[in-house]
Amino acid sequence: MKLSIVENGKKVESSIDISKFAKEIKKNSWKIAIAGIIAAAVAYPLINMMTSKYVSTATVLIKAQQDNTSPLPQVEGFDSTRSGYYETQYALMQSHIVLKQAVRDLKLDQNPAFNGTDKKENAASTSEEELQQRVDHALNVMVRNLTITGVRTTQLASVSYESVSPELSADIANGVAQAFINYTVEQKRLKTLQAKEWNQEQMEEVKQQIVDQKAAIDSYLKKEGLLTFRGVDGFETEQLGIVTNKLADATQRRIVAEAQYNTVRLSGGKTLQDVISLPDISVHAQIQDLRIALVQAKRSLYDLRKRYGPKHTKILEAQAQVQAVEEQTRLVLVELEAGLRKQYQSLLASENAYKKELDEQKAAFQKLSSLRDEYNNMQTALLKTEELYKELYQRTKEQALSEDYLEPDAVLYDPAVPAERPSKPNKALLMIMVVMMVLIICVVYFIVKAALDNSINSVSQMKKRLAVEPLGEIRHFIGAGGRSQLVRLISDNQLDADIVHSMRTRILLEYPDLQSIAISSTESAEGRSFVAHLLANSFSFDQKTLLIDLDFFNQNGLSQTLAKPAATGVADVLKGAVTLESAVVNLNDNLAFLPRGNAKLSPLLMLSSEQLVALIAEARGRYQRIIIDVSAVSQSQDIQLISRIIDGVIFVLKAGAVPVGDALKALEKTRQKDTVLIGAVINQVTERNLETKEGLRALNSQTNELISSTGKA
Repeated sequence: MKLSIVENGKKVESSIDISKFAKEIKKNSWKIAIAGIIAAAVAYPLINMMTSKYVSTATVLIKAQQDNTSPLPQVEGFDSTRSGYYETQYALMQSHIVLKQAVRDLKLDQNPAFNGTDKKENAASTSEEELQQRVDHALNVMVRNLTITGVRTTQLASVSYESVSPELSADIANGVAQAFINYTVEQKRLKTLQAKEWNQEQMEEVKQQIVDQKAAIDSYLKKEGLLTFRGVDGFETEQLGIVTNKLADATQRRIVAEAQYNTVRLSGGKTLQDVISLPDISVHAQIQDLRIALVQAKRSLYDLRKRYGPKHTKILEAQAQVQAVEEQTRLVLVELEAGLRKQYQSLLASENAYKKELDEQKAAFQKLSSLRDEYNNMQTALLKTEELYKELYQRTKEQALSEDYLEPDAVLYDPAVPAERPSKPNKALLMIMVVMMVLIICVVYFIVKAALDNSINSVSQMKKRLAVEPLGEIRHFIGAGGRSQLVRLISDNQLDADIVHSMRTRILLEYPDLQSIAISSTESAEGRSFVAHLLANSFSFDQKTLLIDLDFFNQNGLSQTLAKPAATGVADVLKGAVTLESAVVNLNDNLAFLPRGNAKLSPLLMLSSEQLVALIAEARGRYQRIIIDVSAVSQSQDIQLISRIIDGVIFVLKAGAVPVGDALKALEKTRQKDTVLIGAVINQVTERNLETKEGLRALNSQTNELISSTGKA
């Protein structure tokens, strides 16, 4: 089935070939080795001339919080809990203020190697401006070799200095670290002094405020006539409580009297017996006597009724006596009711009097609340001011005590010591790195060179990159002369001839029914006519074969070597000037050649005519195999025009001549609807790229002959 360029590209891209890189490196390994030796020879004296330098490192521990050696809080100018705290400390350690102090402490401004002068001078005889210049120069020299870095995820910072002297490296590293520590202490001292002075000023102001506030409170109490008995409203509160208690007692007594009054009242459907049986009434002395008399009268009446009739005089007397006792009880209850009513009214009046007095006390207390609030506000302000004064006083005393002992924000955790060995240059490592770098560059160069080589140089590359079945390979013959001489050279050598015969054999085995075969290529001069001639010779061994030259673009084609200059051929047959039989040139018993003829028309017109179909049909009747040499794909569209008269196509590639992209495009044009792409032949393959067994056998035979001839000589 016909494949597109995209499908071919996917098929090619699915495989990765790294063997060509290995081969390229192996082939040029002696060049890589020589480059490494030269690099080592050049680098050795240069590396030995380098001055050794020593690096000493001091480790500084930056505190996240104060030590607990002193209970007194110190003045801090930072917040160690913020994310940028350590980065800030690292930046401060590298600031000019700290580094200049380190220069002065280490007296680097007097060192000729740092101050820019030729000799050590006395600082007393130097002006202030010159001293500053020397300090700045020493600072610039020191900074070039100073490195300050923070150890990640820790509170440590490393201070490293590089110098030709190990002692000087250690001194400067420790000096910079100590200068930073002293700087933090000095900053705390300055902040403590400033805070102390500010606190003392604030204490004087706050003390005067306390005096003024106390005077204002006294003036306010006198003006409003207030007493400070349990607060400004304590007296009124006591009075209000007394009246409230009295009102509660009066209310309680009034409720009790009202209940008793309502109890002795005979109204509301109550009988006399119901009233006197109540607990509150029954305990009354007169009621108790009357109840006893009533019980006795009723008992006497009951006994008499058993003996006498209802109209008997004794019965009537007993009834009168009961009625008299009841009347007397009612009179006592009426008197008791009147007394309780008067008592109730008296208690009610007393309760109302206390309510009135309580209302008056409430009104006076509410009027006093605004005065109380004002007094409380003034008193609260005074208390806050006194608390502030106490805090300022305490803080001032603490600062005075802590001024003599200020904790630094950092500690020289691991002082620098003179290095025993130089840190750089590591001459052995540098030599190895130079040699390895040169070797790597050489290897990369050859790999890039091989990667940029987009041509095809072997049978395996042709199969992988073009996704086409290789038909065979023809090695490169040096000094063989023209095409005819090279054909004779291959035909006369049995092993070289086997290369072409193996192509013929594969065609006979895999495509025995393909009678007309076209030979094409991407560009001209790739050996297309040469392969066509060789295949025609091979097929003519046992088959009548016709070799046709349809290449109208190249003047040095098959017609130039196999026929006379003015010989008639395809063009003349198509015009009807000659017949096929008269135009054919017989090269041997089984091989005939049909030249291209004298073409005056455009090849596109001739190859698209129906006479060409008739010509090939006639040739099919006379010959068993037809080999057609057609022009290169890049030169014309001939291969597409003759697709209707051919059965298969053989594609020829010159090793290392055509890029893969161009070859893929040319192959796409050769793949027509009914045309079979038999395979591809790679021509002029170098000896190291030969891969087929026929090509390797011929090469080995030639090598053995050369060795034998040299031995005989």
